Amino acid sequence: MLIKETQVPYIANKVVIDLLNSGFVTFDQGLDKAKKMVEEILLENVSIERDIEEETKEIIANQEEENEYLFYDIDRKELFNMIKRKLANESEFLLKKSDRLNELAHFILEELWDNELIDYEVNDGKMKNIIFNSMNSFIKEKHQIEDVVYEKLKNYKKQLMPGSEEWDLVFNKLYEQELRKRGML
Repeated sequence: MLIKETQVPYIANKVVIDLLNSGFVTFDQGLDKAKKMVEEILLENVSIERDIEEETKEIIANQEEENEYLFYDIDRKELFNMIKRKLANESEFLLKKSDRLNELAHFILEELWDNELIDYEVNDGKMKNIIFNSMNSFIKEKHQIEDVVYEKLKNYKKQLMPGSEEWDLVFNKLYEQELRKRGML
């Protein structure tokens, strides 16, 4: 997945903050309403991708059930990606990062404007680029942030079991701290 559901609030916050800091935008109904709309748009996009992935898993599981040796010599990750791409193409869902972020940026700008949540005096392309760059920089930086958090978890006083509820809580807490340090929250 390009964006995880848990990252949506951070990305939405970054988009709104970057729009505010651009000096080109006024928020007619406040930052919170704009952020909420951006979150809703991103969550819908994440939901569509999750549905495609679930359908992909079902297809693979059904085929394996019919013939357990069908995928014996096949790279499962590549198979998953091939089927996911096919399903995404059929539903006209963009998987390529730059195309997807471009489409999202355009849609977010359009929705914020149509719902009278923002006002700006520059051209649409400039605004779309701010939104695109905001999301793209978050996605690039998320890997660096995750690496820092994983390193902190390795050195954590108490050994936590990855995937446990406690591990997830500590991970999210450290992740938020790292976002704050970087001015992304």
